[in-house]
Amino acid sequence: MKIPAAPFRPATAANWWVYVLAGVGLFLLGLWAFSSPGDAFLGLTIYFAVAILFNGAAGLIFALSNRAHLRGWGWLFALGLAEVLAGFWLLESPIIAAGALAYFIGLWLLLRSGTTIANAFVLRRLGYRNWGWTLGLGLLGIVLAFMVLGNPLIGVLGATAWLAIALLVLGGAAFVLGLRLRRAAHPA
Repeated sequence: MKIPAAPFRPATAANWWVYVLAGVGLFLLGLWAFSSPGDAFLGLTIYFAVAILFNGAAGLIFALSNRAHLRGWGWLFALGLAEVLAGFWLLESPIIAAGALAYFIGLWLLLRSGTTIANAFVLRRLGYRNWGWTLGLGLLGIVLAFMVLGNPLIGVLGATAWLAIALLVLGGAAFVLGLRLRRAAHPA
């Protein structure tokens, strides 16, 4: 079955070059991350700190808004508060935090995996049939957390390598999208 093409308005792709530039920039950033893993890891430390901060804030909001309906909401609140405090600490001293980030990632994965396991049993109690997947993923998270804690270099190298690979892939995708939009805006 052939899907009919939607009518295309050339004005939609008028700024196709923005994607090409973004793609080149992301690709170059990926190459830089491979060539300067220490600097890339420091940048990742700051990004991770912001992610932990926002995740903690979301956890606080969830815990407080559900305290009347959720048993054990205090544990979720405590975890959210710990994440907010840790996020601020990581942002305050990124150089020191970079040295401790692999351990921090391991501990954070351990806490989140434990929460995931607890949530699996909540799903079971609520009658969800596929709660075992959540349990399995939580257990896998525990194993990965111990791998990072046992050898912090795994966390540092793994995080930096995946960041670089993601930037290369996203850069290539944005570049190709820009070229395709160019072709659509200026048909032959």
